[in-house]
Amino acid sequence: MSSINSVAKKIVEIAIFVSLLVFVFIPVFYLFTFILLKWHEIYGEIFANPLIGSLYWTQIKRSLGLSFRLAFLTLIIDLLLGIPIAYFIARKKFPGKAIVENIITLPLVIPTSGFGFALLITWTASESLPALLGLRTRIDYVIPFVDVPLLMLLVHVSLTFPYIVKTVSASLYDLEKAYEIISESLGAHPLTTFRKVTLPLIVPSILSGSVLSFARSLGETGATMVVSGVSTTASIAIVRWELQNRVAPAAFLGGVLVALALLLILPIEYIFAKDRKSYIHGMPKTLEENVIKIE
Repeated sequence: MSSINSVAKKIVEIAIFVSLLVFVFIPVFYLFTFILLKWHEIYGEIFANPLIGSLYWTQIKRSLGLSFRLAFLTLIIDLLLGIPIAYFIARKKFPGKAIVENIITLPLVIPTSGFGFALLITWTASESLPALLGLRTRIDYVIPFVDVPLLMLLVHVSLTFPYIVKTVSASLYDLEKAYEIISESLGAHPLTTFRKVTLPLIVPSILSGSVLSFARSLGETGATMVVSGVSTTASIAIVRWELQNRVAPAAFLGGVLVALALLLILPIEYIFAKDRKSYIHGMPKTLEENVIKIE
């Protein structure tokens, strides 16, 4: 029986390795190999084009800048919205709770292009919500200071905040409520309890959800294209150049986007993984140890 389990385990491990190889590693490896082998052509097309000079490079920098500004701003809003919603869902009982949880999950499963069009007509059509209030929202309206299109931001927040809500609420469900009960019984204000007891315990889930949210925003394409107007993120630029058979800028921008995402996300995940291990190792053995520092 043990030998059968051992063989089954080996088969599962091989299947996982092959899946990662085929669906993740090989495409990324091929992209970077293509860029290296075709570097002379790519460089000439992007940086020294005889007709348009370095126009492609200018467009690449502009689209990357917009993508990262949009992803960072989206993440900030996701955290401000997602953490309170996750706490409310995990800690409160109210009618229709299951329906609310399903609605929050909805943006993760619906086709993004359809959702993008729904959001577009909701905010810009002649019968849209702002129009009913006597207001007018243009598709090309850009938020001052951050220079991010409003509709793009709405789309990205709608599609990414469930990652924060789901990861944090799952952590809160697993977290013993007794920690908070003891804290409050010792006279701590609910906000102090959350800040001193609950928040430190859910930090790993917040960080994991943040990585997922940021990466999802950085790569979002379908809904973003629908509401983009004249604005272009890195993902949209890649799609448009591919449709125009502009292989050099599409490959180069794709490689830059993948490399930057890996450089940002992998080190963070590695640090968080180490922090999780040390955090679990140093978990208090009693409830009193965890609330001893409450103000």
